[in-house]
Amino acid sequence: MGTCEGTGSGSLSHAILRTIAPTGHLHTVEFHTERAQKAREEFSRHRVGHLVTVRNQDVCRQGFGVEGVADAVFLDIPSPWEAIQHAKAAIKRQGGRVCSFSPCIEQVQQTCEALVASGLQELLTLEVLLRVHDVRSVTLPLPDFGPEDDIHTHTHTHTQPAPGNALVTVKTATPPREMAGHTGYLTFATKVRE
Repeated sequence: MGTCEGTGSGSLSHAILRTIAPTGHLHTVEFHTERAQKAREEFSRHRVGHLVTVRNQDVCRQGFGVEGVADAVFLDIPSPWEAIQHAKAAIKRQGGRVCSFSPCIEQVQQTCEALVASGLQELLTLEVLLRVHDVRSVTLPLPDFGPEDDIHTHTHTHTQPAPGNALVTVKTATPPREMAGHTGYLTFATKVRE
C-alpha cells in the first residue's frame, strides 16, 4: 500500500504509518526544508524510517515523486486544487482516493471544480466541526395531554389528568452556546478507472 500526503508537523504521518505498517509505505512531501529534515530525523528516531520516504519539494509544481502506486493521497495545503493532477497521477490506476482538508468553503469549491475537471468521481465533502453537547438530567413537570383516544374502539376514555405537581426526569443534550475555534472540511474523491 502506498500513501501520499503533506508532512507538516508529522502527526498525521505517524497516524498513517501506524495504519499501513508493516507492509505499506508512506510518501510524504514537505515544502519547507527544515521541516522535511526534522521529519526524517523523527521517523528514524521512532524506528519507522523504513516505512516512509520524505521529499522536500513543492507538491503543486513537482508532485509527489511517485506515479500509480498510492492507495490514497491526503492534501493539507493552502491551494489543493493546484495539486489535484499530481494527486491523480500518484494514485493507482483504479480505486485510489484523494482527500483534501480545507479550512474554508471557497477552497472546497475550487478543489471540487479541479477534482471534477480531472475526472475523479464520487465527490463527498464533510464538515469537521466538533460540537460537544452537554448531557444532563432535567426534571420537568409532567404535561396534561387531556383525554386519551382509544385507537381500537375509536372512543374516548377519560384518564385522570396529571396532578399539578407531577414531575418527570429525563436526559437531555444541549449544544454549546458559544464555541472557540473554527470549522474545516474534508473533501473526498475516487479514481474510478483510467
